[in-house]
Amino acid sequence: MPAKPKAKVKKTTKLRARDRQATEQLLLDACERILLRHGPDGIGVNNVVEEAGVGKQLLYRYFDDLPGLVTAWLQRGANWPTTDELLGGDREAFAALDYKGKVKLIQRNYMKALRDRPVITRIMASELMNPTQVTAVLEKTSDKVARELTTIMSDLGEDQREDLVNLSLIFYCMINYLCMRSVTSPNCFGMNLRQKKSWQRVDELIDVMVDRFLID
Repeated sequence: MPAKPKAKVKKTTKLRARDRQATEQLLLDACERILLRHGPDGIGVNNVVEEAGVGKQLLYRYFDDLPGLVTAWLQRGANWPTTDELLGGDREAFAALDYKGKVKLIQRNYMKALRDRPVITRIMASELMNPTQVTAVLEKTSDKVARELTTIMSDLGEDQREDLVNLSLIFYCMINYLCMRSVTSPNCFGMNLRQKKSWQRVDELIDVMVDRFLID
């Protein structure tokens, strides 16, 4: 039997790669939609493949299992804020800020990053109440972000390192809690966390806490 022409083999390989990429994207998009609608408690292999319109075997072939799919979604979607994002995307501009200005900017950027990621905050809320394989994937990533925040804060000032780390813990817990409330139960301390004015109040609170807690 004559061998297949090389050009035909290459074309077939490219088509398969394209088909795989398209299928992976269908599964990743379905994963995000279900997480946003139902949270990690409501996601499973069956409803992901049904949402994506592909066979179950393809999910296992490309991602191994459901946690593997969620991990890929976290990685490909850049769903956790990066250090550059927390610093405002311009390191020179960040370096030009005064000491307190840097602390305030980091906290505001972290708050904005979570507010822009409702899927993440919904998963964070479920992680506390009903840990699953899916929330375990998120926990590893959130721990990494917490460590990065602590490192950034502690590097800002040698003289107040302990105070900075303590303050970053308070901000981290406060911002996480309020962002989780905004997607699950938005009424909190007389605020509606789905209204802009409520977040303006939180924004002002960041200034107050930094100015009162840290020394110039």
